[in-house]
Amino acid sequence: MTATPSVLVDSFHPRTEGGGISRVARTSWRFFRAKPLGGFGAAMLLLVIVVGIFSPWIAPEPLGTIAPTEALQGPSGKHLLGTNSNGVDLLSQLIFGCQVTAIVGLGTVLVVAALSLLIGVLSGYFRGTVDVLVQRMVDIWMSFPGIFLILTLVAVLQTGSGDRGFFGLGRGPSLGPDPAAGPWFWNTFPRTTIVIVALSLVLSGGASRVVRSAVVSISVMNYIEAATVVGASPVRIITRHVIPNIMPTVIVLATLQLGTAILAEATISFLGVGITNFPTWGQMLAGRTRDLAEAHPYLAVFPGLAIFLAVFSFNMLGDALRDVLDPRLRGSR
Repeated sequence: MTATPSVLVDSFHPRTEGGGISRVARTSWRFFRAKPLGGFGAAMLLLVIVVGIFSPWIAPEPLGTIAPTEALQGPSGKHLLGTNSNGVDLLSQLIFGCQVTAIVGLGTVLVVAALSLLIGVLSGYFRGTVDVLVQRMVDIWMSFPGIFLILTLVAVLQTGSGDRGFFGLGRGPSLGPDPAAGPWFWNTFPRTTIVIVALSLVLSGGASRVVRSAVVSISVMNYIEAATVVGASPVRIITRHVIPNIMPTVIVLATLQLGTAILAEATISFLGVGITNFPTWGQMLAGRTRDLAEAHPYLAVFPGLAIFLAVFSFNMLGDALRDVLDPRLRGSR
């Protein structure tokens, strides 16, 4: 009765014989061939995640290594991307920065998807007074300039006590991984919690509007009316009919928000209010880099190029997934 996301995907990628791994390989190959830019985006996302996880073992130099005698050395065999004004290897910083990029990007996407799904379904399905009240609250929330709202949320959530709090929120009991335990992926997570919460609250407003539109279009379908007539509860209708049919929209929206989240994190790190106690790509463009980049352009080129490639490739991935998952666009390109 319902056209679930699996049906939509199968219509683009016919089922093949063989095990699960071989089917995934064939499906991935078809996706790469049909959407090469989307495949490039998927490969970049996987690369950032893998490099971030194994960064302590991949980076040429350990985190925190400073060599003042090797400051401002250009790209060479010893330092492939050169060093900054403190003699820190730029390649190592870029590799460790993949941790923040992956955690903030994926974490923000998951929270935005959950919040937008909750708000959009609540507003789009029940409509009436509920829809009016919820949408007016969203209007008020979206009326604030995004960057100022992010800066305010980071300032409010952040504390100067030094306590990491509940999973890095800076408040409550100190539970969760300890950033001082080492530079591994898991220990970096508490540093990103406040940024993820701030970005998610800002981005979920606009995303909920898209989800609401999808819910409204689904709610007028005949099978929704049939389920209501036979006495199905709103919870059952939402979980069995509405949410499965809007998941393609949620997936595409989440993928497109990935690039936005990474760019926003780099922006606030550049302004010095984001993650300041761990290497980030935005932070690499701040500080003395702004003064030294004219004489040493590699200081700005490499982190800027990393941000550009990440945002561009993730946007291409979202665009490709939209073409695949939206039946109205499938085959149009």
